[in-house]
Amino acid sequence: MNPLELLEKEFPNLTKSEQAVTTYILNNPMSVIRYSLTQIAREARTSNTAIIRLCQKLGYQGFSEFKFSLSRAALSEPYESSGGEEAEDSMTAIVSQYVQYLNQMAAEADRNQIRQIAARICHSSRLAIMGYNRTGFSASQLSYRLSRIGVANYLVTDQVVMMDYMEIFGPGDLCLIFSISASKKYKDIIQRLNKNGASAAMFTMNNTGPQKRLCDYYVCLPQISYNKKMGFLDDQAIFFVFIEVLISEVAKLLNQSKEEEQA
Repeated sequence: MNPLELLEKEFPNLTKSEQAVTTYILNNPMSVIRYSLTQIAREARTSNTAIIRLCQKLGYQGFSEFKFSLSRAALSEPYESSGGEEAEDSMTAIVSQYVQYLNQMAAEADRNQIRQIAARICHSSRLAIMGYNRTGFSASQLSYRLSRIGVANYLVTDQVVMMDYMEIFGPGDLCLIFSISASKKYKDIIQRLNKNGASAAMFTMNNTGPQKRLCDYYVCLPQISYNKKMGFLDDQAIFFVFIEVLISEVAKLLNQSKEEEQA
């Protein structure tokens, strides 16, 4: 049985504390798949032991086995068409879902803001690109793509090093931050960047994130993993396409600058 279905079935038989943990898991299945036991316990406001005990009560040896079962179920879950027809094949269904969210991104994007960020990238004294855990992949991709078109940058995926950069960055410097949830972990970093006169841009999927008012630029993209009816799809593909849009704008500005120099 799907682990989520098992949780729903056993919910009435659980203690109040176990029900609280279960509610978190049911509402945040992707977080359970992606994050460590300690991270999940912190977010669910419970303990590692309580989560392990719940998993064992469901028949699993521990959290690792539960997490593996949830991941496997997520990837094998059938994708149903919106018209209630028989399940489509995986390729057609998954591609269609990503196309839907990418179209949403195109419709909602603030193109002027994207151009402004591209201009800041081209004219920044120093450029740092930050991402942690899953979003470290997106940060790495943007760093690589910028390097390919001649834009020097610092890739930062370690939290300790992030704290170092907030101390040394100042006027004329720019920090680009990837964070699906606009994590509170970046609050101190952005505040210090502001204090030192550096600029910060956040790429996220949380339009009401606590860092929104602190950032010079705040880009919110659609979160495909949030819609449980769409299956357990990953958000990094959305970030990757956005990166290509941003790279395109940066390349245009660099070419214009080169043409002006040659004129």
